[in-house]
Amino acid sequence: MTAPTTDRVDIQNAQARIEHPRLRHCTFKWVSDDSPMLMIVGKEYFEITEDFGTREQFLTIKRYFDGRHSIAQIAERAGVDEDSVRQIAETFDELGLLYRTRPMASVPAKAFIEQIEASCDMWGRQIGFHNLFAGLESGDLRGEVFMGMILETYHYVKAAPKHIATAIAHCDDERLVPLLSRYFTEEYNHAGMLLQSLKKMGVPKEHIKSAHPVIGTWSLINNLCEIARQDTLSYIACTTLFEARADDFEEGTESLRRAARTAGYPEACAEPLITHMRIDVEAGHVGLLDEAVGILGDIPAANAHKAVNNLHDLKHSYDQFHDGIVQYYSDIANYIPRIKVDYFSL
Repeated sequence: MTAPTTDRVDIQNAQARIEHPRLRHCTFKWVSDDSPMLMIVGKEYFEITEDFGTREQFLTIKRYFDGRHSIAQIAERAGVDEDSVRQIAETFDELGLLYRTRPMASVPAKAFIEQIEASCDMWGRQIGFHNLFAGLESGDLRGEVFMGMILETYHYVKAAPKHIATAIAHCDDERLVPLLSRYFTEEYNHAGMLLQSLKKMGVPKEHIKSAHPVIGTWSLINNLCEIARQDTLSYIACTTLFEARADDFEEGTESLRRAARTAGYPEACAEPLITHMRIDVEAGHVGLLDEAVGILGDIPAANAHKAVNNLHDLKHSYDQFHDGIVQYYSDIANYIPRIKVDYFSL
């Protein structure tokens, strides 16, 4: 028996990918039903046009591109013909957009960093697509939602020493402890800047100090602590997602100032938060992963998979964090700031 040639193996792999197609992780963005739909994969953008079929049909088909459904099953469940599904799968495969496994004991350090940065760029932009930000700038959301965003960000920043300390306490490679310790020192007291923002918005200091975070904020903080407890590489990779980026700084600061004006607050209330962002950018915290991988070298494949999954979960924690802000602070009946419920409240 002769071993299959490389070309034959490649053909067999391609056939398997197409028969049970699974898309690489992606996100979709469009401004209106009349505008083109963008498919975003890492730092690459693909424009999806509606030459035939509808956007809804395409997204329904995409839902089943998970590697668990055959072409025939996708066609049946999406209510389209098999030839159309196969054509989509083949096109995606030609563009390198279908999931491909490769035998790999470890991921080269440089490739790991580049892939994490590309994924965080994609997920960071997806986080920025949340209706919280567009709604604040357009004035479609109540002014109190802007206050809520600053208040919940205060709680979140105040918790930084908690999850960084957890990462230090559970660090699984002693060579990374100095890096995490420096990070802890540089992030220790940034919440005071957001306290100043809230005071400029007219929130009494005693109300801020006794404020209770909404559940989405607690979930975000607890997820960061859990990731820090589980896996040091995952935690450091997550800083690539949540730390301020120099490329986004100018646009972010202007967006904050516009949102403050639209919400009816003095523009100056955004300045302490902008200062916090500037300090993080200057400290280069978004580059912590680069430093860590420079110490660790190539990353075992199992560790790379774990880091990516934790990072993806964190992305969804940010979505819930923003959902919680919109939901709680849009309700005119809710206490702002949120207060704790004690026994005598019952």
